[in-house]
Amino acid sequence: MTIFTRVITTEETELTNVKSPSLPLAPTEYSRQYQDQLNSVLRLYFNQIDTLRSQLRLGLLNTLALPQGAFFQDGVTTLTANISNADTTIPVVSTATFQNTGSIFIGSELINYTGRTATSFTGCTRGQYSSSNAAHLSGAYVTEAQAATAPVALFMSETTSSNGVVLDPADASKIVFETAGYYNIQFSAQLLSFDNAVDNVTLWFSQNGVDIDYSAGIGTIPARVSASVPATAIISWNIIIPVEADDYIQLYFASNSGKTLAVTYPPGASPVHPISPSVILTATFTSALDV
Repeated sequence: MTIFTRVITTEETELTNVKSPSLPLAPTEYSRQYQDQLNSVLRLYFNQIDTLRSQLRLGLLNTLALPQGAFFQDGVTTLTANISNADTTIPVVSTATFQNTGSIFIGSELINYTGRTATSFTGCTRGQYSSSNAAHLSGAYVTEAQAATAPVALFMSETTSSNGVVLDPADASKIVFETAGYYNIQFSAQLLSFDNAVDNVTLWFSQNGVDIDYSAGIGTIPARVSASVPATAIISWNIIIPVEADDYIQLYFASNSGKTLAVTYPPGASPVHPISPSVILTATFTSALDV
């Protein structure tokens, strides 16, 4: 891929094409006229170089396109009918941004499902991870929840921007790099727990299926506020790593109790706020690999 691209204006083209000047031949004896002519030629040449350098410095800042990628999980839909606290099929507008099996969050209830159609979650087990079964009204938000009863690679469904760093279409937990280099990897995870005990969670990165040394962090999730109000926390940090072309990384998540999940929150009314994705991850090129 191209490391950077830029639009060349007419003025920049003229300066870019400037070549080394043809210098006048020196006489055998000192000549003031020759010296003045040589100085004029060199002065013009170096003035053109200075102008080109200034235009490149200003122009490249506006047109540089380094490798980068920004991704998040957007598992958000709404119910299309009322459901009881025992229904095992949950009708929604769309399941397009959800995994084939997994967990969902409605109101204050966490639900596991074993299948999905285009407009429903099937094989649902209600009131999971210390939450309680509840009835829900049509139009209620349904969001995805990523459980970690065992270490799991967190997935993302949406790309905010991308230039040479992409989601693997076959595995949405993998971030693939088309260009070698050092990259700054940053993430945030929105965590939730309905458990009435404190939990420790661990997050870390792997590269090509191998854990990256010194990339892990451990956070503490407090006990729930009440049976209907969970404990929440956002965990975030960054690392800088070298990658080769076609390498991939994954962000892993584990919960000691198995009852803390990475959950997308729907938009809120009090206070008014947009959707809070369960995972946001960015990868930004910082420099070429050492030669």
